[in-house]
This record gives sequence, C-alpha cells and structure tokens, in this order.
Amino acid sequence: MKVLTNNFVDALTIKQARERLNYGQLAEKTGVNSVTISRIINRKVDTAQERTFDKLNDWLLEEV
Repeated sequence: MKVLTNNFVDALTIKQARERLNYGQLAEKTGVNSVTISRIINRKVDTAQERTFDKLNDWLLEEV
C-alpha cells in the first residue's frame, strides 16, 4: 500500500480540474475505478494499492 500525501491528492485534483474531467472520464483515462478516484479526491482514504498509485502518478506525469 502507498500513502497518498496531500501534495499528491492536490496535484490530482488540480490536473482533473484543469482538464475538466469528471470521475468517470478520469477513470477511463487512468484505468482506475471511478469510485476509487472519488474516495481519493474526497480524502476518504489515505492509502492506495501500488498499481492504483502508479496509474494515477503516470497520468499526473503525462505531458499535455
């Protein structure tokens, strides 16, 4: 399990807002379940499986 830092969740939220994506669209882009994304962004969980973290991190590091 990976700890989700505030900086990571903030970066995820900012990029999601900049690209104007809802949870479903973000789920399609990242391959992460939309419920999981919702729980992470709304800070209901503070850890994630490594592969979930890696998928979200890869999306964050993508060049636009």
